Amino acid sequence: MPEQPLKLRDIRPIVDVPDHSLWLFAALIAGALLLLAVLVLWFLRRRKKRLDPRREEALRRLNSLDFTDTKSAVYDFSLLGHYVATPETESTFRELLAALEIYKFKKEVPPLDAALKAKMQEFIREARRG
Repeated sequence: MPEQPLKLRDIRPIVDVPDHSLWLFAALIAGALLLLAVLVLWFLRRRKKRLDPRREEALRRLNSLDFTDTKSAVYDFSLLGHYVATPETESTFRELLAALEIYKFKKEVPPLDAALKAKMQEFIREARRG
């Protein structure tokens, strides 16, 4: 039996294989960043809603200030106002502190001025709102 010659098969040309791994990786990274951003915003919002316990206590005590006892009201307002003052109300609070200086460090103090008392009460209402 004669030997048959081997038939060689041709080498096939290179075929493009679709590879979407780069796009999948980019989508995975984008999704992870989006999820992280949502979690950070949720955490910050939740944290902002919870009031600082010192601020809550200061608001409670400011709401129950007795304006008939001028000296006590002025000292308590000066002490507790720092806890409830926000950056928006800081200038108002500083003005009130300057106006209240005449009621401090004296043995006998005059009754609280009605306009000043109204400003203090307005500051407390603003602090309660936010």
